[in-house]
Amino acid sequence: MAAVDFEESPEVREVAVKIINQHHPHLQDAADLIGFYFRFGASDWAGKAKKCTAFERHATGYMLFVFINAEDWKHLNPEKRNALVDHELCHFMRTSHRKYDEELQKWTEEWEPADQPDNWTIRDHDVEEFSQVIQRHGLWDVGIEQFARAVRNAPYQKDLFEDERQIRTI
Repeated sequence: MAAVDFEESPEVREVAVKIINQHHPHLQDAADLIGFYFRFGASDWAGKAKKCTAFERHATGYMLFVFINAEDWKHLNPEKRNALVDHELCHFMRTSHRKYDEELQKWTEEWEPADQPDNWTIRDHDVEEFSQVIQRHGLWDVGIEQFARAVRNAPYQKDLFEDERQIRTI
């Protein structure tokens, strides 16, 4: 069996902090509670998000982990690295409640304390479906329909293999 190793990654943390500040308000006061690690060794995934066990919290001081496949990371351009880290951060859900702010005259969201394990959960993907099912049955589920709308409204449709084709033609 091939050896597996982990190494804390300041590089991934730097990417994550920028994304957190732009897109993840529920993580802004919790960034120091997330461990960002490269995973070395054979793997069939590019990234993983995980809520720490009680022992992992005790041993590391972290509440959450993001693991990035080190080999995959080497081959991703900055845009794809951002997308991968953003994807993993989207898995982290935090308990919140709505409160009416009299001064602002609007409802605001208040996050429960970041250092309490029960305030964190791992969010599943919005869509899990096979392209063949969509081809045969269309946008048959609300989640799939919402996902398709997001794809249609995305500012740029990048082909996954665009970078590889550019490299091959040079």
